[in-house]
Amino acid sequence: MKKFYLVAAIIGAIMPYATYFGYLAYVPGASGAMSLAFGSPIAAATLVDFSISCLVFWPFLFIESKRHHIRYPIFYVVTNVLIGLSFALPAFLYMREKMLEKARVHKA
Repeated sequence: MKKFYLVAAIIGAIMPYATYFGYLAYVPGASGAMSLAFGSPIAAATLVDFSISCLVFWPFLFIESKRHHIRYPIFYVVTNVLIGLSFALPAFLYMREKMLEKARVHKA
């Protein structure tokens, strides 16, 4: 799973920006981005779904960081805000798997 999470984090870091910069190439300036985000019921529902997912991820992130001794959990919150959940969640899960693997080695 660790490799899957790493690949998902890389893809999750690239795809949102590729999409956004593609939009900027099509429509210069980001002035209409918020009106597009809430411009239709489907877009609004997607944004609300994403926002709730982020709000669920953050407490999970801090609890699991403490449980598995993952340093700098705020890094994942910042990347969640700047890049997106598509990067922050798999990157955190990669680190969590890495720490779980490390704990298994120490127990053996």
